[in-house]
Amino acid sequence: LLHVFCRTQQPMKRSLLLLLAAASVLVSVPRVAARTPADVEKLFLSVPSNNTARDHLYKITKMDHVAGTAEGLHVAGYVQDELAKALDAPGAGVTVVMDAVKVLLAYPVNRSVSMRAGDTIFSASLSEGELPNDATSGSRWRNMTFNAYSPSGQVEGDLVYANYGSPDDFDALAKMGVSVENKIVIMRYGSTFRGLKVMNAERRGAIGVVIYSDPMEDGYAVGKTYPDGPWRPADSVQRGSVQFNSLCAGDPARLYSNQSTLELCGFEMQDVIPKIPVLPMSWADALPLLQHLSNPSGVTPPADFQGGLPLVYQTGPGPARVSLDVNNDIHPGVIHNIYATIPGVDYGTPDDRMVVLGNHRDAWVFGAVDPNSGTAALLEVSRAFGTLLREGWRPRRTIVLCSWDGEEYGLLGSTAWGETHASFLSDKAVAYLNVDVGVSGQNLSVHVSGLLSDVVRGAIQAVTDPASGKPLSEVWDGVMGDLGSGSDYTVFLDRLGIPSLDLSFRQGNAPTSYGVYHSVYDSFSYMQQQIDPDFKYHVVQAQLWGLIALRLASERVVPLAPVPLALDLHRYIAYIQALFDGTQCAGQCTHIHTRVRKSASSRRQHSMVRGGGLDLSPLQDAVARFEGAAMDAALAREIAICSEERVQKRWQRARGAGVGGLNGVRRVAPPEVCGPKRLKRLNEALRLVERAFLDEAGLPSRKWFRHVLQAPGLYLGYGADLFPGICQAIRDGNLVLAQEQVGVCSSRVLAAVTALNSWMPLPSAHSSLVV
Repeated sequence: LLHVFCRTQQPMKRSLLLLLAAASVLVSVPRVAARTPADVEKLFLSVPSNNTARDHLYKITKMDHVAGTAEGLHVAGYVQDELAKALDAPGAGVTVVMDAVKVLLAYPVNRSVSMRAGDTIFSASLSEGELPNDATSGSRWRNMTFNAYSPSGQVEGDLVYANYGSPDDFDALAKMGVSVENKIVIMRYGSTFRGLKVMNAERRGAIGVVIYSDPMEDGYAVGKTYPDGPWRPADSVQRGSVQFNSLCAGDPARLYSNQSTLELCGFEMQDVIPKIPVLPMSWADALPLLQHLSNPSGVTPPADFQGGLPLVYQTGPGPARVSLDVNNDIHPGVIHNIYATIPGVDYGTPDDRMVVLGNHRDAWVFGAVDPNSGTAALLEVSRAFGTLLREGWRPRRTIVLCSWDGEEYGLLGSTAWGETHASFLSDKAVAYLNVDVGVSGQNLSVHVSGLLSDVVRGAIQAVTDPASGKPLSEVWDGVMGDLGSGSDYTVFLDRLGIPSLDLSFRQGNAPTSYGVYHSVYDSFSYMQQQIDPDFKYHVVQAQLWGLIALRLASERVVPLAPVPLALDLHRYIAYIQALFDGTQCAGQCTHIHTRVRKSASSRRQHSMVRGGGLDLSPLQDAVARFEGAAMDAALAREIAICSEERVQKRWQRARGAGVGGLNGVRRVAPPEVCGPKRLKRLNEALRLVERAFLDEAGLPSRKWFRHVLQAPGLYLGYGADLFPGICQAIRDGNLVLAQEQVGVCSSRVLAAVTALNSWMPLPSAHSSLVV
């Protein structure tokens, strides 16, 4: 009856009904031999296998699976079936459901780029070559290179080179006397999210954009190119969405929602996607265009305009004159999210809490690295949880494994779920754990909310690095980055205030994660030949990801640590100060993170920032109060007491034995014993700290983003900005707004102090009995 009823409901509402339904079908489970937490973790870590990970990746990447296509739905069915099979455990009440979500999608029809410069005429191939050692490189998609949400259009104009397309780059052009108005702008990938390159060019009057992959970023300047190495070959093209992701995440049309884009984002749909045609290009196609640019201004371009191609990079305009013709089909379509729910002991009750894991499934063509190395890891995590379930284990908190669709277009599936179930997730979620690019190398990359730092570090110590055989913690660089945007954690952290994590194994110190990103060559052949031949890093990714989830779902006190967050807050203030001091990087300041990390002494510098009358003392005072609450010895003692499982069991046994009366309870449960009410109060205090950093009004001019501590940089997209309301106002030269934002941020930090201190019981005549 429930399933009949659910078929009549809206898809997103139906998913929530089915998630909740498991509570009604739970049955008693035969008791098994008691296992210690160490036993449970040992069993969990023993399950992920390189053979099954390889098999999953091979089957997922046999066909292209762009979001909204028939092939994409086929792969969704495979993932749903594998999750159901892995988690099948009698009496566990697991549900695995697929949800259809209506969104705006885009696909290429045809396109062309041609150039005339004097007697020279050139037409770009806009195609990726077939490789004999790459079994799937002959796909039709090798001839379908495009940028999603670029409008159709035909334009012709002089060409101008604008480096990475940042505000600083356009400012440099303006200082040289070079205008991009009524010009076609060519920019290289890197530094700034592709959609924001387009936004910056469009706002300055450009009529069209070409974005190419420069070998300095991910080609021969970094290392050997595919198929001889992992880096981008000459004719490889990076596809991708050109949505303006730092303005608002998710479906630009909000077709799934009863609220409009304007209501949710503060922008009309046409303001978050380009109005001018855009095309991506390989460096082989871009080279003739760049070779036919001169420097009419006579001013030498900045040194950082020089890329990796064998020429002196000039800005133009001209003499190259380019014709750009784009024909894309933009229309409503359907994507499919999948949710596998492992009910916790309180599932279906007000006390239930949940840990959410997510990976997106859709790809720009085959996606062996991005994202399906993460998908293979997710399926290995599900096999490990299934093994525990069949042994009789049950999580303390509910675990939800999510396979998102439509991420490549702009985080469509995850944002839809987050917005549709915002209240439910705010009430229930403990953390969101994301893996996108699971494996593109052997170096662990961690980006994380401060509250999750300790549980992540602990898990890293517990798994083994496959290459060295040492604990992963001994070969990891120890860096924990800040979260910006660009993957599915965005709605959870930036919109809902849920502590979040993004894990990946990447190439060493390369400027980009891997060489064939978003191309037809991101294939099973590439993975097996160049990245993880034995699939050992797929195994360690699954072990690490799953172990973090296991501890978050199992430990008596939810492992959210306020002390690392307090230290982060001091670093964030230093970031503001470095922004003021680094006037030469007013547009982006991408090096500030490095400067701040290397200058720990700057943490507690002057409260009056140099260069202007911005008073940070209210924020510094608020941060000091948060630090005091986080480092309170009484809180540390409370966490230690409530973490003791044996004390809780003693209390339960005494209650079960019928020890009654006021005096009896006092004898069995003195104040230092942490009973259910006390434990719940502590866990809720820790869980709600991150929520306190949300400002309901949102960031200035970016209302969808509500987290005052971090957000994607307005002109970065992927990269994080810290105290973004303050820092963007500084960049804009608006110190009045910056000071207002100091007040807003101070109030949210003080709200976090209140949330954290709520672990303390309210004084009452019978407070000693509240256990």
